[in-house]
Amino acid sequence: MKRIILGTAGHIDHGKTSFIKALTGIDCDRLKEEKERGITIELGYAHLTLPSGIKVGIVDVPGHEKFVSKMVAGASGIDVVALIISADEGIKPQTKEHLYICELLKIKQGIVVITKIDLVDNELLELQKEDIRDFLKGTFLENAPIVEVSSITGEGVDKFRQILDELAKNLSERPVDTPFRLPIDDVITIKGFGTVIRGTAVSGRIKTVDEVVFLPENLKGRIRGIQSHGTFVDEGFAGERLAINVPDFKKEDLRRGMLVVKEGYFHLTKYLLVDFFYLPYNTKPLKSRIVAQFHVMTMKTTAQLFFLNVDKVLPGQKVYALVKLDKPYAFSYKDPYVIRGFGIYTTMGGGVVLHPFLKEINRNMITDEYIKTFVSEDIEKICSILVKEQGADGLSANYIMGLLNIGPDTAQRILSDLLKRNILVEDKKNKKFFHKDVYENLVKNVLDTISKYHIENPLKSGIKKEELLDKVGNYETLFNLIVRDLAEKKNIVVDGDIIKLSDFVPGGEDKAFKPLEDLLKNSGLQTEEPQRISEILKREEKEVKDMLATLVKNGRVIKIKDNYYIHREAFENFKGKIMEFFKLKDILTPQDVRDMFNISRKYMIPLLEYLDSIKITIRVPEGRRLRRH
Repeated sequence: MKRIILGTAGHIDHGKTSFIKALTGIDCDRLKEEKERGITIELGYAHLTLPSGIKVGIVDVPGHEKFVSKMVAGASGIDVVALIISADEGIKPQTKEHLYICELLKIKQGIVVITKIDLVDNELLELQKEDIRDFLKGTFLENAPIVEVSSITGEGVDKFRQILDELAKNLSERPVDTPFRLPIDDVITIKGFGTVIRGTAVSGRIKTVDEVVFLPENLKGRIRGIQSHGTFVDEGFAGERLAINVPDFKKEDLRRGMLVVKEGYFHLTKYLLVDFFYLPYNTKPLKSRIVAQFHVMTMKTTAQLFFLNVDKVLPGQKVYALVKLDKPYAFSYKDPYVIRGFGIYTTMGGGVVLHPFLKEINRNMITDEYIKTFVSEDIEKICSILVKEQGADGLSANYIMGLLNIGPDTAQRILSDLLKRNILVEDKKNKKFFHKDVYENLVKNVLDTISKYHIENPLKSGIKKEELLDKVGNYETLFNLIVRDLAEKKNIVVDGDIIKLSDFVPGGEDKAFKPLEDLLKNSGLQTEEPQRISEILKREEKEVKDMLATLVKNGRVIKIKDNYYIHREAFENFKGKIMEFFKLKDILTPQDVRDMFNISRKYMIPLLEYLDSIKITIRVPEGRRLRRH
């Protein structure tokens, strides 16, 4: 079933709301003050089904200059605009402003509706039509059909419905395989249901069982019900007006401007690269830096715009700009936005988001070639840049889908091609992608750091994994991928938490350790502590400790407890005699050990405790018995 969104636009009191009521039977003015003042203050909603069966969601926007920001919120996500111009007044200021806003929001289709024809004669009506045609030249409505309507008599309403039906048949449907996004334009409370948010789904699909996230606050909750066109549905789609029941939240928790998404697809940012068209009806040039209102979808915030490669921007000029927002938001490539001034409620211009996730405002990074890539719509090149700029953090396929507003099949095709061309590297375990340059730079850093560590610590068996991670930058996911890859390629050896180069031998050769090994062998079970050993061997205590740690790692020495090390041969001899003892007796006492080995309590107790720790013996009140396996 095809679904489209129709939105109104036009000056105050030109009959937008009356026309929608004549078209659908639904009164979009629901507030008491709207009824009293006879003007639309808030967004209104209606719906109808066209003769072809196409479902139409309708957004009725305010026409008053004070409420243009609400008009922008309502116009976001519409497929077809009905530009309303009254026959008795003709083109007025908000007619022009609303038309420009629709162009900035990349609305491609529309119908011009001349209302209140019952108030004028044919001669004036023809003059108005002539003025309107001149006014629309050069805009997306230049060749749009014009329908003359009286909301009082109903004249022209059926004709509008027929024209809209034909136009809707030729509209491309919004993709439903892209990540779901619904900008909230209204929050209400319904008795028996709780909080309900309303908005136009601009991409993707959503089900009643789905969990959602409200950005930019990162609030998480579950959907209990979805309505479309006043009917409960199990699933909502892009191109539909949806009312979503989220009972986990109070009305005050949520607000217009929030974005409803699924988790794991969108990044928040304050920094963007955009193109900017300064509307020709403006009279003064802009400085190279301005502060203005930034509107995207239903969100409004203050922003600084830094125009690139120009000293000033003239009316009618298109330029590029870096944007710094006061509040973070989630964007996709080619999201349209609008810029409005303060005090004087004038729409200055707008354009589309070219880079949806800049890490910072850095003019030096934004070269002409860089801008051309994002303007070119070469999604593979743009994807490569986005991944590269995330450095060792990388990007998941889901985030790439969100940033580029593409579906899984397109993402898979792009990523597969970039992998084949050796531009990206995939971490299948963590489902992330890294740029090859970033990957190779960290590989070099890892290998250089290990090599340097071996030079500085020749007697150690290798560097601890945690220490290596800290030295090369705390990028755990990419680091672990690189360690796995280097080990698989035999460039390094990973032994527990120790990492070394494959060709590294502690001390350079075994003879560096021979004097220490000989001393331990000769000492049997009653060895000296490291400090005394260093004096005997005439070596630094640190060197002796490094050598002992390496010999323990290699299994040639056993660490019984702090500062007590014995050679493996001495330990195996000790353990063998203990096992022989248990063939004759069930209980081993400290006196038995003293009789067998003639050693003092200083060595005897740690040895017995070590046997317990390696599950050879178990302590009982009478002494120790052999542990049963």
